[in-house]
Amino acid sequence: MIKINLLPFKRKRASTLTKDIRDLVLALIVVCIGFGYYYYLLTNEIKEHNTNIANIKKEINSLQPIAQEYKQIQEAKKEIERRIQTLNQLKSGRALAARSLYDISSMIKEGVWIKSFKKTESKFEIDGRSFVNDSISDFIESLSKMPYITNVELKNVQDINEEGLTIKKFIITGNMSI
Repeated sequence: MIKINLLPFKRKRASTLTKDIRDLVLALIVVCIGFGYYYYLLTNEIKEHNTNIANIKKEINSLQPIAQEYKQIQEAKKEIERRIQTLNQLKSGRALAARSLYDISSMIKEGVWIKSFKKTESKFEIDGRSFVNDSISDFIESLSKMPYITNVELKNVQDINEEGLTIKKFIITGNMSI
C-alpha cells in the first residue's frame, strides 16, 4: 500500500543572517579588489609622473648654460640700446645747442651780453647783463619768437656794481625743444 505522509515537510532554510554575512564578505572582497586595482593604477601613474619630472629636470639642467648665455645677451642688448639712446639724445641735443647758440648770438643787441647759458633736459637759463631795461625786454621778445623756445620768463632783474659800473643783472628761463 501506498503511504502518504500528510504532515507538512519542513525544509531547512538557510538563515538570513548567515546569507547576509556571506554577501557582506563577498562585497567586501570585491571592494578590496577594486581598491587594490585602483591603488595599483595610481602608483603606476605616480611612477610615470616621477620619471617625467626627473627627465624634465635633467633637460632643464642641460639647458641651464644656454639660459645663462641668453640672459647675458639680453643684458648686453639692454646696455647697447641704452648707449644708442644716449647717442641719439646727444645728437639731437648737439644740433639744438648749436642752433640755439647761433640764433641767440644773432639776437643780442648792443648793450646786452650773456654771462652764462645753462641747458638741462628741455629747460634753459640765461644769466646776462645789460645797461637798460629796454634791451632786456627786446631780448626776451626775440627769444619768444623763436619756434623751438617756449615759456620764456624773466625771473630776476637787479642793479649790481661790476667794475665800477651800475648795470642790470637779469635771469631768463624757458623751455627749449626741437
